[in-house]
Amino acid sequence: MVSSKTVFLGVYTSGGLLTWLFLPLCYLLLLSPFVLLALRYTDFDQRVLHYIPDVARTPDVWAQVLIAFVAVALATRFLSARHGARDERPRRVQLLPYWIPGVRHWGNVVLQGENWLKSVRDTSVNGVVAYNLSGKKHNVVLSAPLLETIVGNSNSLEEDEIPKNFILSNAYGLPGSCRQPCNLRPLITAKLESELFKGPKLEELATEFTHRLSEMLPDFVTFNSSIVDQFPWERVAGTELTDGTEEAEIDFFALVSEFFCRAMVPLITGPQFPESYELLATDLATVNQSFYALALGLPRFFPLPGLPGALLARKRLLHNLCKVFKALESPPVKREIPDDESVSGEETDADVLTLLTALHDQFSKAGIPIAARASLALEFLHTLYAKTVPVAFWTLLHIYRSSEPSDKTSEEEKEEQNSRTPLSSIRNETRQWCQAIQPPSIHPSFPAPPEVLYSGASELFNPSLFPCLRSSIFEAKRLYTSTLKQAHITQDIVFTESTLVPAADKEEWKLDAGTTLDVGLSERLINTSAAEYLDPDQFNPFRFSRAPSPLSVSTFDDSGEFVDALLIAFVAGVTQLWEISAAPKKGFLEKMQEAQAAAVGEEVGEKKKKKEKGVWVVPKAVDGASVMVPKSDVRVRVRRREGLPPKQR
Repeated sequence: MVSSKTVFLGVYTSGGLLTWLFLPLCYLLLLSPFVLLALRYTDFDQRVLHYIPDVARTPDVWAQVLIAFVAVALATRFLSARHGARDERPRRVQLLPYWIPGVRHWGNVVLQGENWLKSVRDTSVNGVVAYNLSGKKHNVVLSAPLLETIVGNSNSLEEDEIPKNFILSNAYGLPGSCRQPCNLRPLITAKLESELFKGPKLEELATEFTHRLSEMLPDFVTFNSSIVDQFPWERVAGTELTDGTEEAEIDFFALVSEFFCRAMVPLITGPQFPESYELLATDLATVNQSFYALALGLPRFFPLPGLPGALLARKRLLHNLCKVFKALESPPVKREIPDDESVSGEETDADVLTLLTALHDQFSKAGIPIAARASLALEFLHTLYAKTVPVAFWTLLHIYRSSEPSDKTSEEEKEEQNSRTPLSSIRNETRQWCQAIQPPSIHPSFPAPPEVLYSGASELFNPSLFPCLRSSIFEAKRLYTSTLKQAHITQDIVFTESTLVPAADKEEWKLDAGTTLDVGLSERLINTSAAEYLDPDQFNPFRFSRAPSPLSVSTFDDSGEFVDALLIAFVAGVTQLWEISAAPKKGFLEKMQEAQAAAVGEEVGEKKKKKEKGVWVVPKAVDGASVMVPKSDVRVRVRRREGLPPKQR
């Protein structure tokens, strides 16, 4: 099936003339009806036919052309299927057979994409294969140990800048004058490592994030009927009360996306930016869902669902980020304030030392324009969003779904099942570190909301702690991570394939210099392979509780430790405080009945809602920038967890 991701892979990683002709061809396709009408109106087609001999117009000619095409395709298939000499040591990775010369595997990748690669994986007897996108050879590794061995040879690999530059310019709006950011990327990478991913501030940011979660998680759902009294994430997620102030029905992905952004983004930008930009999380989600359509550089009027909204969302993001960098470039002059006068509301993000201000200092020293700074900052914010929010959603969805007891079991069996569910395991292993408590009520009519207290942040970086929680997060990554990370091979890489044969008979392979290693596609094919995992298409929260992470390969990506810390803290807090169940599916008639009940009396509709029970449905996953996102939202019902221990005075 054709998707924006496979088209991007076929166009901007082919290294051929198609890379530069793609957008003109798109405009020509859009204008083709008008061009054909003009040609027909001027009788240009008849003039062209006048110069074609009558012999070439007969049906026999088309039969000859078809026979010639089939003959060439069969000959090409036979010649391309011939492998190199068996006695060659080390053996070069040979191309897969193809039908059409020149085009080679371009049609397979663009039209079939991942399905074609999976069929190649399932039928291949080698641990590495190669395909050609109309001029550029791509290597795909089908074995996890083999991929780790190849990526471990980092001296012979470097990030492929060609697709990265097109993503920066098309998806993130990098100006044309800065489309060669070769001198910017090492600068940004070094700053991110020192300020966030590897430096001493990593634990400080994790501690700040847990403090924010302690303040915000009790208000994950407030059960307020008035939209005015709800928090922004509740309003965006369409909260509906189903049992007074005890239960609410809500769009789960929208809730997780908005809430997670409100807790995470201030770590990077300071608190003022997300507060002044209400559509931040919504715009990031819109850009992420249509990321590869944006990366293709398609015009706004191209008939592709979601593209116009994604372009508008990107425009708003860049506009607001430009405002931030302009404010950092020329901060307002502060007036002297008497000691007895309040200064509330006059603080800005320029007054707080954050990662954004640190990057701004580096940008200023390098003389980077404001528009380019906004594009580079948008790349970082969106990448962080794309790696965290979808994983948090899929993890929570599968944890609560796999912990749902069956209706056919008895009460005793349900209690026994509940003690062994992923949800109970996660709560048991994190309750000493992430403690949910019930503070005393000020008045019996107004019960106090529960609280969550984190004992520290060092536990987030201890891989031996929280095995079930970490396993669930790793399993969500295994099942839904889908990137297009690519590495350019600068020197020949020689490796030995790991097989069960004796060492003397093991095959020795060579990856040629100048070719491309598809790291992202290799990870995706390995993570969904039946040769690597039992039931690879099923979510098993305990799969990695005693095994290593499936994503130990981290080529050109140092954000894994920071991202995992955010996910562990968020998922642990939600599971400790909240009960989440599937909402009943509503058809058109049910919605009409609810509307009529609301017009007559709201209580009737609420009683009916309360009696119904929903069934968990995992939505279809579609391509996002780093992790697959749900194609449709999931309605869930959220309750506060009962029976929490009282607060110790």
